[in-house]
Amino acid sequence: MEKSLIEFVHTLDLSLKKLQKEVGENSGISKLTIHQFQYIDAIHELGEPTITEIADKLNITKASVTTGIQKLIDLGYVIKTQSIEDKRVFHASLTKTGGKLIKAKFQALKEYGDFISAALSKEEASRFEETLIKIVRLFKQT
Repeated sequence: MEKSLIEFVHTLDLSLKKLQKEVGENSGISKLTIHQFQYIDAIHELGEPTITEIADKLNITKASVTTGIQKLIDLGYVIKTQSIEDKRVFHASLTKTGGKLIKAKFQALKEYGDFISAALSKEEASRFEETLIKIVRLFKQT
């Protein structure tokens, strides 16, 4: 079991990196680092977060987020707007280009899921889904 699990995790990691590269290439978007994808994902998930909210979600420093977000602003994926309530606070949001990347990512993930589902019978897919739910829950607890 351990050897198969290690091979699965390794294969999944390589496959997801390949998927990330394909999403960038197929959507006509320049190559981004994994960290830049993480910032974009965090902004998408959080809505219009502050730098602090992004740092908390990704468990990294505000200084790192500030630098990363500025690079994404320069690349045209993110915009920063000043809070109406507190002029010291800025919120990050995705541009149309950032939104296009998110849409391409979710389409690619759906295709990835379809690829895995096609390899399984209905019964296997059901058991696999139950197992994945348990594993995801475990990861979210840590």
